[in-house]
Amino acid sequence: MCAIAGCISFADAPDCRELLAAMRHRGPDEARQWVDCPVAIGAARLAIVDAEHGAQPMRDPESGTAVVFNGEITNAAELREELSRRGHRFRGRCDTEVVLAAFAAWGEAAADRLTGMFAIAVRFPDRLLLLRDRHGIKPLAFHCDARADRFLFASEAKAIAVVLPQAPNLDLTTLADFAVLGTPIDGATFFETITELNPGHMMAVTWQGRVRVGPQRAIAGAARSTTTTPAAKVSEAQADERFETALLAAVRRHCAADTEIVVSLSGGLDSAVLALVVAEQAGRPPRTFTVAEDCHHPDAVAAARIARSLGAEHDFLAVSFEAFLAAIPATLRAVEQPDLAAGPLFAMLCRRIGHTARCCLNGEGADELMGGYAAYRTPERSLATMEAALRRVRRAGLTPRDGVLTRIEALRAADSSGGLRDALLAHDRADPLERGHLQPVDRLSMAASVEMRVPYLDDDLGQLLETLPPSVIVGPPGASGKAILRRFAARRYGERARAIVTRPKLMMPEAARGHLTRFRGLCERAISDRVLQSSEFGGFFGAKSDFVLFEMFRRQVFAKGEPSGIREVMAEIAGRPEAALAAL
Repeated sequence: MCAIAGCISFADAPDCRELLAAMRHRGPDEARQWVDCPVAIGAARLAIVDAEHGAQPMRDPESGTAVVFNGEITNAAELREELSRRGHRFRGRCDTEVVLAAFAAWGEAAADRLTGMFAIAVRFPDRLLLLRDRHGIKPLAFHCDARADRFLFASEAKAIAVVLPQAPNLDLTTLADFAVLGTPIDGATFFETITELNPGHMMAVTWQGRVRVGPQRAIAGAARSTTTTPAAKVSEAQADERFETALLAAVRRHCAADTEIVVSLSGGLDSAVLALVVAEQAGRPPRTFTVAEDCHHPDAVAAARIARSLGAEHDFLAVSFEAFLAAIPATLRAVEQPDLAAGPLFAMLCRRIGHTARCCLNGEGADELMGGYAAYRTPERSLATMEAALRRVRRAGLTPRDGVLTRIEALRAADSSGGLRDALLAHDRADPLERGHLQPVDRLSMAASVEMRVPYLDDDLGQLLETLPPSVIVGPPGASGKAILRRFAARRYGERARAIVTRPKLMMPEAARGHLTRFRGLCERAISDRVLQSSEFGGFFGAKSDFVLFEMFRRQVFAKGEPSGIREVMAEIAGRPEAALAAL
């Protein structure tokens, strides 16, 4: 696990050390680069597996291939065995060495064989290949200047923004996309000229006097689907048996490490099941971590009950409102978008975990793959919210990308045909999952030097779920969702799982609901309607708190000078002394 970066340059000597320095939180153990003009590639490493033999960049002198790699390859053992049969001799157990050997042996075709979470750069003698995992768990951004004499890539877009001679502007089209759908789409970032490589894709970059960026190509079997596909005819019993086998194998693969594996408990079904499976497979309970506003919060109570039933050592973090506010600026800067949700609480939880552990299991992805959100019970509300936001953005004078309109039209068509729930489920598995969930989880955990693993997004498990009927996975219309996971927990763990199987879903933001409500009320009282209407960006947002968060984000990421606190920014927007806000 680490940050990766690289530079192709004809303008000056290639060097990616400044990129790595901007992301050293992702890899505190060591940072190195390898230069072979006109290319430099590098990595800042957080050692999880085989610390002795996993230094990056890693090179194969015989083939002239070199790699830098961020993530974990879940089928590394199988690939190692196959490559060993072909005569390759491994020095250690690190999966980076497996990645290098695979590309040295099979070239670009090696990409089709990898499973897991990864962002990889492969330096062949004649080209640089960039690739990402199918869900986009691990991020990878790139920039090519207008003269085509410099190309940069990095694990974080803001690292690229830091090293550019001229800081990029805010991308207003991305802002419009975000205001309508809640996330950027199609690889766009809030930074003009900086793009994310699409999940499940690879891209070749060549150089013959100038940089040439090739088209993005889907990795065979890895590109995510944004449409519903016909499900196999399978009984509920058959589906449950296949799901159980796949889930147990996924958790086992995600627990491969030379360091302790801990679990973040939200108090809900997803994380509780992970803790139960880990305890069963390891023969002892994992350490567990929970965050909430106070120990009486329903999530905190439920998480503590689960930990006690396991006999786990449990660490609970209570977060005050002032601590919540203080964490907002760094949270927005880390996630690279003006989205809050429960971000500050999760950021502080990751810091707490990072004090004693390096690797943590998280239940992210279960809701998108198994229909856990309340929106799937009333999908027409989600569509109505998007359409209202689209009208608001158009009134404000902005036009979102065609892809936003295409997505809304697809949902409208599904609504007309009675298939809106399934269409919304497919929609949420794409950009909303990657940009709204996985990237914030990655950025906030890596800001604390913690590798957050997401077993529900295991390739084999995900591919299985894509073949099963939504009714078997989600349950009947109006039900609580994730029926297949609830049946698994009840069947395998019986009475120990009864409370979590029947408990209504609250979602991670529920742990901060009181703070969020109080923050929104503060914004409503502090910011007048006149201020909102007179602002260049005020018309894009349906709530004053969203406007305040955007302005905080804009100052954190795009403005020069010392970062401001949230109350300072609110006072500046409102045109009133900061001390006056204390009375609100």
